[in-house]
Amino acid sequence: MTIRTVMGVVLICLGVVVVLIAALGLFRFKETLDLIHAGALADTMGVFLVLAGVMVLWGFTVASAKLVLALVILWVTNPVSAHLIARMELVTGRGIEPDTLPGEGEQEL
Repeated sequence: MTIRTVMGVVLICLGVVVVLIAALGLFRFKETLDLIHAGALADTMGVFLVLAGVMVLWGFTVASAKLVLALVILWVTNPVSAHLIARMELVTGRGIEPDTLPGEGEQEL
């Protein structure tokens, strides 16, 4: 086995571990904002490590350029969707009282 193969396998294994930990968090947490945090962890770090491992194994090809594009799309859309879900959780008032927010409470919304 070459160093490139070992590095690729290690990155993929680390990514799988991060995704498994995030999945465990999805089952363990009860609050919406905690669930968003666990899901975002899998989306950002776990997918990055898996795709980086695949890119190391394949080398720089057209396929790895497509993987980079997919990673960029995930990194752009994930924070926006997580922010919108968290904002709706606060606006609907089902989980967190605006008065318990740091700062000005409702005015922050």
